[in-house]
Amino acid sequence: MKKVVLVLACLMSVYTLFGQQQTHWHQPENFSGSMTGYVVLVINGNESTSENIEIGAFYGDEVRGAALPYGQFVLGHWIYFYTVAGDTDDQEITFRLWDHQLNQELEYECQTTLRFHDNGFIGAINNPYPVHFTAPIPSGFHFTTSGNWSDASNWSGGTVPGAEDEAFIDADCTLDSDATVAALSITEGKVLTLQTGKTLAVTGALANSTETGLVIEDGAQLVNASAGVKATMKKEITAHGTDPNGWYTIASPMNAMPIEGSGFLAEGYDLYRFNEANMSQNEWENYRAGHADFIAFENGRGYLYANSNTISPAFTGTLNNAAVSYNLTYTNRPNDEFDGFNLIGNPFPHVIYKGAGGAINDAKLASGYYTLSHEGAWHVHPYSEAIQPGQGVLVKATEATTLSIAKSNAVATGETSAKSMGLLSLNVMGDNGEDRAYAYLSPGVGLDKMNSFDETAPLLYIRDNGHDYAIAHLDGQSETMDLMFRDKQAGSYTLKVGYQGLSFTYLHLVDHITGADIDLLQQPSYTFQATGNEYEARFMLVFRNNTGVEENIQQSFCFVKDRVLYFNEDVENAKLTVTDMLGRTVRQMTLDNTSCDLSALSEGVYVVGLNKGNEMKVQKIVIK
Repeated sequence: MKKVVLVLACLMSVYTLFGQQQTHWHQPENFSGSMTGYVVLVINGNESTSENIEIGAFYGDEVRGAALPYGQFVLGHWIYFYTVAGDTDDQEITFRLWDHQLNQELEYECQTTLRFHDNGFIGAINNPYPVHFTAPIPSGFHFTTSGNWSDASNWSGGTVPGAEDEAFIDADCTLDSDATVAALSITEGKVLTLQTGKTLAVTGALANSTETGLVIEDGAQLVNASAGVKATMKKEITAHGTDPNGWYTIASPMNAMPIEGSGFLAEGYDLYRFNEANMSQNEWENYRAGHADFIAFENGRGYLYANSNTISPAFTGTLNNAAVSYNLTYTNRPNDEFDGFNLIGNPFPHVIYKGAGGAINDAKLASGYYTLSHEGAWHVHPYSEAIQPGQGVLVKATEATTLSIAKSNAVATGETSAKSMGLLSLNVMGDNGEDRAYAYLSPGVGLDKMNSFDETAPLLYIRDNGHDYAIAHLDGQSETMDLMFRDKQAGSYTLKVGYQGLSFTYLHLVDHITGADIDLLQQPSYTFQATGNEYEARFMLVFRNNTGVEENIQQSFCFVKDRVLYFNEDVENAKLTVTDMLGRTVRQMTLDNTSCDLSALSEGVYVVGLNKGNEMKVQKIVIK
């Protein structure tokens, strides 16, 4: 008897916590009899654990009683202690449900009825009586058998839902193909997993209440605008071992996800944020150092991460569903290559683009952006390349500003989001790595060349007006470009040149060391040897964009004899430029006859440029 009293006392103490909420249906007072009992609520075969659902007892449409749960009892049940009023035995009692969180009656069908008996008692604390309800099955496509999304036999009706359909995940599902649906609901306790490389677009409402119910694998995409969607987005991290590689630039798609307790703090981790304004001390701030404000992954910020172990941490929480603002700093310091550079990140579970029309506007940013390779090399990207989910990127601000990163509610593509303009792409590859550079033949703000953490990777960049760029914007009148190459290891390298949105009548690559002059319209790549200790100004690109001006591509228009440069044609009033192997201009003049004295120049290889009216010619010469 004491044990029963103790249990009742515990139960009543729980009731004081949950019983403070008023019932929606009021207990009637004009009846002389009553029956009581302990019940549990069962919906679609599962016991309810919600403190917000009220059970109402009815005789027809007449309220006879109402109760909220006490809370989770020690035996694992959420128990309702109810009293049903009445004065006539054998009346049939049915039940209804009210959701206090939604503030509405639930349209569930009651499967349990009771007969009223005055002074009757149903159920017990250790054996509560189940009151069964079934939730109505909403119209739409139901995934009912565990397996792949694309398997029609797993869906009710034997058809995979399309862009106009509403889908319900009632069994564990793997998205194994790109899909678009009008709405999606994931049943609690079930899991929808988006495979790497697959995209799910939900154009309407997306409902998922648990972080484990929606899993986005590394490299998958989710496009949706619903608020309050919980999810898990995985990130695959490969161990860096004993080599100084294994770097990742990461960003969280979750709203202010705490760092403490996350899988990113697994043994062997390194986590940094970049502080452009702190260059005088240390711009890379380590999480381990205990900065007071370094406690969560900031929305829109990128981070540097590595681990000595191969792990699969995850971003967990509530997905960002609206535009994200992030403050960019710009500190003007003399001769500092990091001025204005900020490490930002993609705050959404889908790809975004930078540039006019993209998620990140370039109004106060230099062109393009950098990502960090696994080996620690900063790789430059033009407008046409996407920023991946969970990826951090390095951008350069032209002034301090607040950057707005727009949320896309449709699958973004480079064609619709990237700035459209003529582009020259340059790529050098060797056994020890690769590097890239780009040139736009249009106005814009160039992206400064960043050095690399990788001490073996080659560097390729464009020098324009004494400045080094990974992405350059050339004057529309430009017809030459100094292409800088720095090798850190001896070996064989291949330089490839491509272009889009442009049409050339003349495109040549001149190697100042070997004297090679490559017609890139016929041969778009050039393989060469490097010693591992070479100067930077090795190449010059000579080009004529197709503007309708007649182009003379004759290559032998001059020759050298006894240190005098002679021309095979009339060059009066033509402009002459002679550059050395370092790309420096050593002679520049307007010609008044068919020869030019070069006796002041040292022995070596030089490049002669002749600009005559609307005609530009380039030729290599050797002075002995």
